[in-house]
Amino acid sequence: MHVLVGALFLVAVLACLGYVCAGTSAFEREPPLLAVGILIAGIGAGLILRTRAAHLFARAALRIVVLAVGVKAARLYAGGGAPVYADERLVAHVSLLGFALAVAGAVVVFLLLRRARSAAAFGRLDLVPLGGLAAAVGLGSAWFVAVDARLRPCRSGSDEACGAVAVALLESAERAPGAAPTANEERAARVLAAHRCRAEDRGQCGLQRYAVGTVDARARRFDRAKEAFMWACDADASWCARAVQEQVDWTPEERSRLTRPARWERRERAER
Repeated sequence: MHVLVGALFLVAVLACLGYVCAGTSAFEREPPLLAVGILIAGIGAGLILRTRAAHLFARAALRIVVLAVGVKAARLYAGGGAPVYADERLVAHVSLLGFALAVAGAVVVFLLLRRARSAAAFGRLDLVPLGGLAAAVGLGSAWFVAVDARLRPCRSGSDEACGAVAVALLESAERAPGAAPTANEERAARVLAAHRCRAEDRGQCGLQRYAVGTVDARARRFDRAKEAFMWACDADASWCARAVQEQVDWTPEERSRLTRPARWERRERAER
């Protein structure tokens, strides 16, 4: 039984590595999946070796999974209320089904784990899961430091660094426009929103604020997204045509402001 449970954990490692190789977001989702994969690999190997530490880590990890799924399910309807549109309801129902399957899988593995035997005391083999935990903590810490280092130049006032962050956010929004922003993307958007653009090219300033709007739009903060898109359009008229295509429930008056040709002509004359 211990070999079966250990093998299940190793299969989860392959799933983590698959997501890491896919690179689905400009900013990796929290927590860093490579670190999680290393931790799960250490636990799986420890279970196969019947180590006591691996059993304790596995039980704790399964409890954390159930708690995390419960929090995600609660957040699905928290804040913005229940989904209104049919496609939103469908996505919410599919998500809830996935959460239910995840909890069911965790419960099954936990029941199998209770039947698996482990050593009565700690020994040298416990260094295997402990080593996996240490490597995961080290890699996760380095990841957090690297994320902060990526945003630090923009936070310090560098327009060039903020432009790079904005481009990454736009690329992420283009790849997954309907997906909620990650915690790192939210952090990057807050840094951009707090930055005062001083670039001579107002298009760069519009780029930064537009990127903030895409994060707000993906998080369904439509009022804030509209404000950011309007700001970008005012800064550079080239953003107006793109902004009007964003699905943020524009009113007819707002749409008219974005599509008014005289607005673009005045802006072009001012730039000349």
